[in-house]
Amino acid sequence: MAIRVKVKTLGILYNMTGKIEHEVEVGDDATLRDVIRKLVEAYPSLGEEIFDGDKFSSDYRILLNGREAAYLQGEETRVKNGDEVVVIPPVGGGYETI
Repeated sequence: MAIRVKVKTLGILYNMTGKIEHEVEVGDDATLRDVIRKLVEAYPSLGEEIFDGDKFSSDYRILLNGREAAYLQGEETRVKNGDEVVVIPPVGGGYETI
């Protein structure tokens, strides 16, 4: 049985995909890694951004229903139908005072 997960891509990831919200369909035993890999199938350039080998890049924050994956089971965290995943890229910038 397939389940649907909503994935939000912010910042540079929005620029790479052209939209914020995506719906990903995965198997009922899927993990966060499976969800993000499915998104990468649609947008291959995301793979180099979000992954460092087979693990999530430490530069990115992956949230599952508002909780950071690093404080759950990381890439192996199981997802269920209707979950929301948010991928937050590194934030930088600001301004310089003169």
